[in-house]
Formats: sequence, C-alpha cells, structure tokens
Amino acid sequence: MNANVESLVEQAKHLSPEEQAILTDALHEMLAPPTPEWETAWLKECEDRLAAYERGEMQAHESEEVMARLSSKYGRQ
Repeated sequence: MNANVESLVEQAKHLSPEEQAILTDALHEMLAPPTPEWETAWLKECEDRLAAYERGEMQAHESEEVMARLSSKYGRQ
C-alpha cells in the first residue's frame, strides 16, 4: 500500500459509520459502475419492497437499531 492510500485509510477510520458507508458506496460505484439493467432491477426491487411495506407485509426499522444489532452480532472490525 502506498503512502497516499495509507493516508486515506487512516482518514477513513476517523469518519462516522455513515460517512464510511458513503465513501464505500462512492468507491464501489467508481470500480463497478451500475449498468442500466442493474439500475432497472434495483428500482423494481425498491418499488416491490415499498409496496410490501405499504401492504403491511414487512416492517421498517430505525437504522441505528439495525446497526446496533449487526455490530452486536458481528462486532466492529
């Protein structure tokens, strides 16, 4: 790992979990940009999930609650 990358990694460690997620998403999108097919499929998935929620078939959970459960189950690495 070169010095620039090491510096970026160290800076990323000081970001909030939300900021780290945004950074991760941006890096992923640079490395593997979504295709039109993927975007269409993801839009359909989002619409299906919203419809299921509106029909009462699924529940919403606060992001903090979900992150706490995941952190408890898998720990922070």
